[in-house]
Amino acid sequence: MRLLFLTLIGVFLTSCSFAQKDPQGWLMYFGQTKIKATKFAIHHELQLRDHQLMGDHNQTLLRVGLQYRVKPYLLTTIGYGFIYSELPGSPNEPFHENRIYQEALFSHNLMRSNIRHRIRLEERFVENKDFSGRFRYCLFADIPFTQYGMGAKGWYAALYNEIFLNLSDDGTMDFFDRNRAYLGIGYRISDAVGVQMGYMYQNIGKARGTNHAMLSVHHQLKWK
Repeated sequence: MRLLFLTLIGVFLTSCSFAQKDPQGWLMYFGQTKIKATKFAIHHELQLRDHQLMGDHNQTLLRVGLQYRVKPYLLTTIGYGFIYSELPGSPNEPFHENRIYQEALFSHNLMRSNIRHRIRLEERFVENKDFSGRFRYCLFADIPFTQYGMGAKGWYAALYNEIFLNLSDDGTMDFFDRNRAYLGIGYRISDAVGVQMGYMYQNIGKARGTNHAMLSVHHQLKWK
């Protein structure tokens, strides 16, 4: 298992070094606070994105949502996001976006792996732009490779692919917005806290793809 872990670390570092001279850095926090004795929870999220590995701010994203577990395998969310963005370099010409979203997350197991399908609809209010909608579908896979599974002290591989499609009457806006493909390594510090590091390749429209070094914290709490 140690050899497998070191191999995955090597793949990650090699991907980042050969992908481009200055991969873009993303720092992320994903939290969920469960409301005791109910099927409700609160999602809370912060992302800090950079045009470079660090030092040239791209986006700050704040997202909160109210979640309801319909079935053990189905989690629904309605929420709000605020996104502050800057262009690379100077002047950075900042602008912001208010976003409402609805999503459904279906989960199941495939052998030892945890598979999740996320469908998300977004209503986007971008500063100085017309209203637009967006559809997103993401396929996640978490593959444990220690005896601890996805519990405390467990190491796992994390993969996902997400496609974004624009829903708009604006004839200048392409139907295809972007696609994100991700490979990462995760470690569960405890049953409530985990960390992940990974590499993501993103295609936006017809532009050349960009490469991203990702570090994230995943946190579960209980509201007693």
